[in-house]
Amino acid sequence: MDISPPPSPAPAPPPPFPVLGVAAPLVVSVAVWAVTRSPYALLFAALGPVVAVAGVADQRISGRRSARRAARESRAAVERLHAEVRARVAAARTALRSRAPSAREILDGSANPALLWRADPGGGAPPVALGTGDVPSGMVWRGDADARVPDAAEGDVGGPLRRHLLRCAPPWRARRARGADPRAAASPDALTSAHGPARWADLVRWIPDAPVLVSATGGLGLRGAPALVAPVLRGVVVQLVHALPPDDLRIASRPPGPQWDWLERLPHAAEGLREERPGAAGPAGAGAGDSAGAAPGEPGASSIRLVLGAREVVLATAPRIESLPAACRTVLDVRTPGTARILTADAPPGAADALAARRSAEPVAPALPTEADGDGVPSPCLTRTGLVRPDLVSLTEVERLADELADLARRRGLAAARTPLPSRVPFSALPVERGRGPSTPGHRSPVGGEVGPAGPAGDDGPRTRRPRTLEAVIGLGHAGPVTVDLVADGPHAVVAGTTGSGKSELLVTWMAALAAAHPPEEVTVLLVDFKGGAAFDPLLVLPHAVGLVTDLDGQGARRALESLRAEIRHRERVLRAAGARDVDDAAAAGVLPRLVIVVDELAALLADQDGLHEVVADIAARGRSLGMHLVLCTQRPAGVVRDAVLANCDLRLSLRVNNEADSRALLGTVEAARLSDAPVGRCLVGAHGAPARPLQVAVTTSDDLARVAAARATTAPVRRPWLDPLPAAVPFADLAAVPSLLRHGSAGPSVGAPALPFALVDLPAEQRRATAVWCPAADGHLLVVGGPGSGRSTCLRTIGASAAAAGVEVLHAPSDAEGCWDAIDAATARIRAPRGRRGPLLVLADDLDVAVSRLEPDHQAALLERVSVIVREGPGAGVALAASGRRAGGPLQVLAAAAGPPVVLPLPTAQEHVLAGGESRLFDARARPGAGEWRGERIQVALPPEPEPTLSAAAARARWPQEPSPSSRADPAPRAVLAADAVHALVTPSPVAAVARLREAGVDAVDATRIPPGWSADQPLPASADVGATRAPAAGPDACDGAATTRLPVVVGDPDAWLVRGPLLADLRRTGRVILEGCTPRDARTLLRVRAVPPPLAAVPGRAWLVTPDGDVRRCSWPPVTPGPPPSMPAGTPAREGTRAPAEPPAPADPPRRRQDAGVSR
Repeated sequence: MDISPPPSPAPAPPPPFPVLGVAAPLVVSVAVWAVTRSPYALLFAALGPVVAVAGVADQRISGRRSARRAARESRAAVERLHAEVRARVAAARTALRSRAPSAREILDGSANPALLWRADPGGGAPPVALGTGDVPSGMVWRGDADARVPDAAEGDVGGPLRRHLLRCAPPWRARRARGADPRAAASPDALTSAHGPARWADLVRWIPDAPVLVSATGGLGLRGAPALVAPVLRGVVVQLVHALPPDDLRIASRPPGPQWDWLERLPHAAEGLREERPGAAGPAGAGAGDSAGAAPGEPGASSIRLVLGAREVVLATAPRIESLPAACRTVLDVRTPGTARILTADAPPGAADALAARRSAEPVAPALPTEADGDGVPSPCLTRTGLVRPDLVSLTEVERLADELADLARRRGLAAARTPLPSRVPFSALPVERGRGPSTPGHRSPVGGEVGPAGPAGDDGPRTRRPRTLEAVIGLGHAGPVTVDLVADGPHAVVAGTTGSGKSELLVTWMAALAAAHPPEEVTVLLVDFKGGAAFDPLLVLPHAVGLVTDLDGQGARRALESLRAEIRHRERVLRAAGARDVDDAAAAGVLPRLVIVVDELAALLADQDGLHEVVADIAARGRSLGMHLVLCTQRPAGVVRDAVLANCDLRLSLRVNNEADSRALLGTVEAARLSDAPVGRCLVGAHGAPARPLQVAVTTSDDLARVAAARATTAPVRRPWLDPLPAAVPFADLAAVPSLLRHGSAGPSVGAPALPFALVDLPAEQRRATAVWCPAADGHLLVVGGPGSGRSTCLRTIGASAAAAGVEVLHAPSDAEGCWDAIDAATARIRAPRGRRGPLLVLADDLDVAVSRLEPDHQAALLERVSVIVREGPGAGVALAASGRRAGGPLQVLAAAAGPPVVLPLPTAQEHVLAGGESRLFDARARPGAGEWRGERIQVALPPEPEPTLSAAAARARWPQEPSPSSRADPAPRAVLAADAVHALVTPSPVAAVARLREAGVDAVDATRIPPGWSADQPLPASADVGATRAPAAGPDACDGAATTRLPVVVGDPDAWLVRGPLLADLRRTGRVILEGCTPRDARTLLRVRAVPPPLAAVPGRAWLVTPDGDVRRCSWPPVTPGPPPSMPAGTPAREGTRAPAEPPAPADPPRRRQDAGVSR
């Protein structure tokens, strides 16, 4: 930070004498006197100099006032700047002291208690304070380097600034100012006189009396006499054992002599703590790579070896710098009990001449080493003079501290931390049964903090809380079996670990131990594995397991998500009904078992399921009171588990992780990143912010799980928080046993039809199933959309069976063109017929879009118009329509726009599923036939009964005698029956072939072009018409006069010929029939002026249209049959028109020729 001086006040220039102001009045006065000759005019000449002198005096007085004001403002700015600098220096001093308490603060009890055993050795040892001195402040003076603090700001000798300057001065200069030893005045390090004004640059740059911090990771060497360096070395050790817990820092060796016996009383002392004898290694000059030890036979040399994680730290003393170990990258030269000099180097010190040169060099302020190994911790480590006032610690003080730390370690369960962890722990070696573990209800588990003992049994009072634990022994630690408790240490847990570290084995062992210690009536387990589910499959033998969710079933995962939301609401209702505040309340005893939700690979689950994080956060916030506990497992907790969830996960376990950031985020230490990859299952566990404890997770086999399952076997059913997915096949009879789901809309007026069950509904959000019921009276028409093989036809058959069982008449519209047209036309005719006593009618149109696509454009428009009539007017006439198709658009758009919510069965893509009216979250690419959705819920269509119930025609007539049944479908194309006493007309694109074919069939066929103009249908066929026949003339009273006219006469022509002979065609319509074979609807409208679109014809030989004299167009089979007498009538009795003649095999006909303007689409 840059500090700039305030601007100094500029001196005001003296005011000039106003010469013109004096001369101008004189000139004017003389001029007036010369004119007036009055002596009084000369008096005005004297006023000019007087006014000018007065003005000059006034300016000088004002200038002095401005100068004094500017001086006051400048002094105020200087004082403000000085106060700001002092405040910043004080804040920087406080920040340095907060990084690491000094040994004196620790021993005096003034150190922050929260810093005890809270340091993170991720970057090496924490910084230690060697003492106090003047350290760089980080501020830079941007003014004159020699600028001095004015006396006004400095104040008197006893003022605050004076005291500050005395603190900034070296100790010997301060002592001289106070009358101390005058020899210190000769020190070359003195930069300013204690009695003279201080320089701004010194005041800004240095922090007086600040802790001098160094890093001990690179080793620390103390040069001096043993009596001088021993108190300083004790102070360094005091700071390290205060900052690091015993599991993070181990004392591997100690100096010889009884004055160092206190090191063995520390909880950090390793087993078999050895004495480090002088001469264990070569001198420092041997090279940086040599082991650190004193020179051979060096008297007074000693060292302490510390193990910090996987790194060794050396604290050494020697009377000569050359004798210090090479590993000591920081060297402190202790000169007197109150004075020491720090010598550091950018490279590891090794050569004696280099150290000596640095010792004799001009003191500077070098920074700590910052090599790539990360050992250096940048901090102010030197004063501006290179001197420091070290903290001296007595032997009595460190002995008292060692006893206090040892007692604290015993109270925290750390006294036995020296026992090595086993490489493998079998599950059978754990005391997993309740009561055998190391912790009992009411007492703290090893990972928690101390609590008071449990009260007397039965002394709970009328409404006390009865906390139930979820203790589970999961492995062995240094102190024995390690117990975790989701109730006492939780309520939720986070497990971290990289691939292959043993996360799945930890979860399996944990759940097995939980099941061994608690019956299914107390705890159940829901398993969520997004690695395929193979790791949790062995746990399904436990009666506690209520389900397994894997990433192999996306819909199952979404059902589990909705079921968890439902479970939260269910538990709230149960607790409210029991009058309990939470699951630990005495009123809730035996009402709800605790539910442990184990999630492996949380990151994959959150990426696959949108909205799951909100559910996890909700359970994390309310799970303690509801008895729901989360065990979240992930490879990298940082960035995966949100802070809102992590704040409620007090129980944290970490196996080996890849980086220190994940370890620090989870446990507050980097030790999890330093766990070795062998053996698998090495873990750190911590709770409630306590230091993490190491353990070896037990290995659970299938035999262990089988024994636990056999021991906890129960006949009582365990309540599951979710139901199984819908079955692939639902019998129709099973729907009667399931409650109906009635969620009607208002799609149309009342139809009068009853509710029709057709499918089973999955309601995971309500933890139940229901029957899907279609009520046409309230829901309107129904559209079923699905791909090939999706079960569309089965759905309509089930609806039809349900309607028939309910007494509703069912009209099936097949997917062929003729059958679909006839059924839709019959339903439309019923709607438009006069109202009478009629019952409800259900029209089932399977593959309606396919049937429409098989028609010509004219027929498509006409059929869709009839469908729209049913859609609009059907509910009022008691007619309901249920149709199926492959997509909701196109031909089915008219129905989709007016119908209720569609039934969406499996479709190939999610886009088609959404376009059909489904929800994207319910799309399942692997859905079975009959599985779909309706009204936002997943359904499985029931199979129709065998045989399907039907409503017979007799029953329909008995129920509605005045209304014919349209469901009885007649022959779609009856054989054409023509009267022999009339002349008929045939319109065909191939008149020549038709004439020949008819003549072979015994019909008097004549070409229309041969009929002379003026001929009438009431006259016999003219002889010029070239009538030919191969059969005998028809006998009977219908025969006409004349041999040429006694057979069935038919006039044949193509549409163009009949268009020319329009009067002839009109005359023939008056007396006979007109048959159109192979023509288009446009031909019928053009030639016969028929408004209605004729019915479609199937693409089979012999299909034709028969036009009656009243303009009705019917479908018929061609060639015609001459009517004969019925078998029961006497011979010669004429048959009525429309009577069916005996069936004859149709004669072969030419394929119908389509005109270019027909616009047929196939």
